[in-house]
Amino acid sequence: MRILFLTHPYPNYVPDLLLHGLRKLMGANVVDYPRKDCLYDGVLGLGVCTPDQRCPGWFQNDHGQIDRSDIWHKARSGFFDIVVSDLRAIGQLSSHLDTWPRHSVVIDGEDKPYPLSPGPYVVCRRETDGSDFSIPLPMALPEEIFNWIRRYDGLAKRYSIGFLGSSHNDTRKRFIEALSTHYPDALLYSTALPRDDNPCPDGRVGRDQYYRKLQQCKIVLSLPGAGNDTFRFWEHAACNALHAAASAPLYIPCDFDSNQDIIRFSGLDELRKKIDAIVHDHHRCKEQIRRSRDKLLTFHMTSKRAAYFLERVGQAFGT
Repeated sequence: MRILFLTHPYPNYVPDLLLHGLRKLMGANVVDYPRKDCLYDGVLGLGVCTPDQRCPGWFQNDHGQIDRSDIWHKARSGFFDIVVSDLRAIGQLSSHLDTWPRHSVVIDGEDKPYPLSPGPYVVCRRETDGSDFSIPLPMALPEEIFNWIRRYDGLAKRYSIGFLGSSHNDTRKRFIEALSTHYPDALLYSTALPRDDNPCPDGRVGRDQYYRKLQQCKIVLSLPGAGNDTFRFWEHAACNALHAAASAPLYIPCDFDSNQDIIRFSGLDELRKKIDAIVHDHHRCKEQIRRSRDKLLTFHMTSKRAAYFLERVGQAFGT
């Protein structure tokens, strides 16, 4: 199988993570076009990415093995079995081709579902509960990031609950402020969003320090950001810690089971009750952490998400 993956130069978690997984599975048979330089330079999802936020080597160098020659002639002739396009890059198709390729897929990885008219393509979407006729495609975790996080499994647990992130709105900030009054030994920080004119707001730590801090927490907390599916959620699932996540209207294939693999909650009071019911039961905590990691590794690494993607689009195309 050969796949053409049309890219947009700006980082975008869902298509970038899918491309990573497809490349893991299929190597040079997956052609990113144009070459997405920021991935090879260590950028993972962040539009404003200072050197200490980069992930060196997370996306393997193509070493000149990717053939990007005569792309549009190949697309017209049916050389590629599937043409995948980041939603932000679909203008390339109309600019260069009179008709869409027979097996086309659009990846809507935006914070809110983008209104797409019916067309000669399959839509895969990040923010969906599965009821809008799109294929649900949440983020996933690269094995390189899992191994980076796991490196700090042995750090002593200094904090009860951890959340380190930027504040997209006052709701997230108010929540962690309220939570900190109940757990004074928590590590809860919400910084301003990084911008081009302020790429490192006060309180923001580099990626390595971020993973070190998370691994010193007994519980890691996932809250919605600009969208419900956040990369933080998948990083937290990799931690040697209990994972507490706000309930969200998302379809996740092979989802984490509430109270078995994850602590799901809909409000502060429910979160407190569930934390207090488990945190002193060391055997139960250890088992839940093990189950969470097992599910992450079995179903939610980027290569697993890519395999799921190929299966679902294959079903959609009847192949």
